[in-house]
Amino acid sequence: MGGKLWLLASAAALAVLTSVSTTATVGATLLPGCAGQAYVQPFRPWLDVANYVLMPNGALESGSGWTLTGGAQVVAGNEPWRVHSALDARSLSLPSGSSATSPPLCITLLHPDVRFFAVNKGSLTTILKVEAITQVLGVRLITPVGILLAGGSWQPTLPLPFLYNLAAPTGGTIAFRLTPIGANSGWRIDDVYVDPFKES
Repeated sequence: MGGKLWLLASAAALAVLTSVSTTATVGATLLPGCAGQAYVQPFRPWLDVANYVLMPNGALESGSGWTLTGGAQVVAGNEPWRVHSALDARSLSLPSGSSATSPPLCITLLHPDVRFFAVNKGSLTTILKVEAITQVLGVRLITPVGILLAGGSWQPTLPLPFLYNLAAPTGGTIAFRLTPIGANSGWRIDDVYVDPFKES
């Protein structure tokens, strides 16, 4: 598999994608409730010119705000492009049996997908499960986003659409839970971004 990183969409996520249509229009602005989010283009070297917002502590220079279980921890070693900062030097290690949940991010209708950097230096059959944890109108939902396979060199993931923002036209929050599935996991994660508007 080399350095490639692949996405296997879950059946539940596909069901959402085929049953929900987005109503956002090009040129729309963020709705009230998510002010102050700084736009950046970290994936431009990979021909993705969309704007992104860094998840809270998404650079993973510390574990502050993240819920880490089963041996998940911030370790030395950054994704090599240092898209967040040239001074960054750490990333998140996810051994088998671990799990990491990000801090929540404010979202509206215009926040449709997540993208980050990943590598798996362990067993190539160990997958990474990505789930969205949304809080909209007082209702908490945990829903699958996708399943990743990766090789032994750092790569950006594909944009992972979650579309659960469609239930939050006036604002809500989203967090992401990352769980390696399988033995001998060597998964590491860095620089987690959400696209505040999926440009066509």
